[in-house]
Amino acid sequence: MTLPVLEQNYQKRITATRLEATYSMIKQAIRMSEAKNGDVSEWNFDSLKEDGSKGVKLTQKFVKQYIEPYLKIAHKDEFAYSSAPYEYNYYSLNGKLISSSHTHYSLALNNGVYLHFNANYGDDNDNNFVELRIDINGKQRPNTVGIDTFFMHIYPEVKFYREGEKRDSLLERCKTPETGGNVSYQNACGALIQADGWEIKDDYPWK
Repeated sequence: MTLPVLEQNYQKRITATRLEATYSMIKQAIRMSEAKNGDVSEWNFDSLKEDGSKGVKLTQKFVKQYIEPYLKIAHKDEFAYSSAPYEYNYYSLNGKLISSSHTHYSLALNNGVYLHFNANYGDDNDNNFVELRIDINGKQRPNTVGIDTFFMHIYPEVKFYREGEKRDSLLERCKTPETGGNVSYQNACGALIQADGWEIKDDYPWK
């Protein structure tokens, strides 16, 4: 194999390994939190109805109560829309800008992974959840969904988006380019890697 192919295969292995370790770490943190705070379904997601600056503070309070104490934290972002170290662009697999990375609350783990939390505001408790964007190498590039950036959600279960669906469906969604800044398809890429036994297969849309 050529050097570029070997390098790409190496990067794929690193990505899958770091993603699996982070997923396991988050699931373990949730289990520890549930031992103290009750089942995740009983957590106060109803508090996440507020938008704007009040909603930001409520999201921060939620993460600090239910998640942060059970992770090994190197640094945390106390301010919404702050400049460093968490504000940076990230992109879709087809190179389009998704966001400048404004988040309600961010954590840097000891292993260099960044966790970005945003609340989704619904009309009732069933529609409120926290989205978790995982950047497995922090601010380092490429900051691309499906390459070093992956999505989980917390509530009603803590898992990847589309986790548990058939592989063909996950692959098709992961390959589908975003439109209008929407990553609702490519947010299935983490579940695809998981479904493949924490490997990145040859048909994965690696760029």
